[in-house]
Amino acid sequence: MNTPLQGTLTPVSRLRTALEDTALALATADLDRLLAADTALQAALYELPQMKAVEPDQQLLFRRELEGAAAALLRCRRLGTGLSDFVRISLDAQGSQLGYEPARTAAAALSGRGFTAKV
Repeated sequence: MNTPLQGTLTPVSRLRTALEDTALALATADLDRLLAADTALQAALYELPQMKAVEPDQQLLFRRELEGAAAALLRCRRLGTGLSDFVRISLDAQGSQLGYEPARTAAAALSGRGFTAKV
């Protein structure tokens, strides 16, 4: 993982760093880190300038940072796909499936606890 750059390139550098943190969280199944990375990612995207706002002498470095962010995003996609496949296969092995289930029978079967609701 690289350290963020300073100056006018800080927002794009923060974007790359947030995506790298997201990939690390996905690779290690660290939910707290994933949530923290999501907050940092949203902030970085909000602050991201348009290319025309970047000084001409900084555009090459800006583009390289964006390429680094794109590579980190690709890693996130691959890790996310792998994690989704793992969860799906695990649920298939238990006879369950992904999705919304208002009756919550799968959760009750997995946890051994039932749910009560007052109507």
